[in-house]
Amino acid sequence: MDLAALQQRLQQALASEFTVGPLLGEGGFAAVFRARDNVLNRDVAVKVLDVELAPSAVVAERFLREAQTVARLEHPHIVPIYKVGRQEEIFYLIMRCIDGPSLRQLLETQKTLSVGDAARIARQVADALAYAHSHEIVHRDIKPDNILLDKSGHALVTDFGIAKAAQAAQAATPGSPRLTSEGMIVGTPEYMSPEQASDDSLDGRSDVYSLGIVLYQMLAGSPPFEGLSSAAILAQQLTEEPEPIRRHRPDVPEEMAVVLDKMLQKNRSKRFQMASEVSRALVGALPTAARDRVHIPLRRRLRSMFYRSLVGLSVAGCLLSIAFAGGAAAVAYYVFSKPPRIAAHAPLSDNLARMLRARGALVAGDVASYAYQPAGQEDSTLLLLTRHRTVVVTPHQVRSYARDSVRRDIDLEIHGGLSFRLMIYAPRIADTVYRSLSFRDMMQLRPELNRTVEAAATKRRAVAPPAARPRPRSTTPSKPPPRTRPRTGTRRRP
Repeated sequence: MDLAALQQRLQQALASEFTVGPLLGEGGFAAVFRARDNVLNRDVAVKVLDVELAPSAVVAERFLREAQTVARLEHPHIVPIYKVGRQEEIFYLIMRCIDGPSLRQLLETQKTLSVGDAARIARQVADALAYAHSHEIVHRDIKPDNILLDKSGHALVTDFGIAKAAQAAQAATPGSPRLTSEGMIVGTPEYMSPEQASDDSLDGRSDVYSLGIVLYQMLAGSPPFEGLSSAAILAQQLTEEPEPIRRHRPDVPEEMAVVLDKMLQKNRSKRFQMASEVSRALVGALPTAARDRVHIPLRRRLRSMFYRSLVGLSVAGCLLSIAFAGGAAAVAYYVFSKPPRIAAHAPLSDNLARMLRARGALVAGDVASYAYQPAGQEDSTLLLLTRHRTVVVTPHQVRSYARDSVRRDIDLEIHGGLSFRLMIYAPRIADTVYRSLSFRDMMQLRPELNRTVEAAATKRRAVAPPAARPRPRSTTPSKPPPRTRPRTGTRRRP
């Protein structure tokens, strides 16, 4: 693959909206580049397929249809797809760029993970799978390469449905081999379910099995089945039982070992029937699996940076001049949170305003006052405040509310760490805009939300009709009516 030429053709296809950057990875007839979104001022990942190098003329069309289906998925643990497109021989998917290692890269350096981190990653992936399965989408290629970890320690699943698209495309090519050297067509042998190895029909229980293999590898350091050839590994998937995990890791709780055994049942009717059951079972076996953040080496480096910062500030004498609570808040603000991707007051930039009008978020006759998009876990959602409306813009839909009819609350969430949740309440509607805002986000958003609420209240007071003024009551006591003596009926004597 001529990567330089592919990069150049991709830049021509994306035009001035994106600036294509360095290569992030490649394989077969596809490559992934980092690119800069010049409209929203953020980095994205672009997976590009060279149709000319594809094993079949129908591969790109199959990929396009499958990617359009998968792009509907919006979940905190699924890498969002922002845009899908094709121009001449270039087919591309624009996705969120995850600035962190894949689980494969983490295991290459760590070999094994702690029981708690392994359970947390498996639970987050199970939550993502449960959501996808509810939309009738089966991943078909759950493996460490397709599980990414962001800088906040959250696991995100990528490449949903791509294996299905490739398999269907190759099936349309006479004489094509069933497996490629990279396991790209029907999955990766080390992580394939028995029914996938035997080419049976698949459902969500196949993903449950593959996730069990990944969990086993996180705990043991290697998958339960390995061999010199794909055929040898597939034969083991069909016939052999994995060695009990507690022989490799005696520190794995018995309850968690039972959960793993059930995930790896050869007969799919004996496995967990839904990924949501896996999530609940992992939390039941190890309650700390409910936490969101995984302690990856990057987090440990950030923590050491934090302590070094404290030492430096102490040497300089700065901490002596501020209160403990204020210092802790400032450190949390600057060290543990990232600046927002967008925090724009009116007038908005032409590129941003044009994008909002094209999406229908900014309608004719309305004026934008503030646009905000946080960094990190929820960077695909933009909040827009206008003169008349509050608008929530996601990659796949626009939700709009009359400004005077909604109430917006920022609630404190303590679940795996300190975070804040932004809710919009309208008549018969409770809409979660952000589930995990940082302290920095909360400090920047709250004044803007309060300002719009005050403006709406001022407007209501200005247009309200004047109330009827009551008649003032006199403060001087009124004179009592004169008392009249009853007439006595006396008769005059003659």
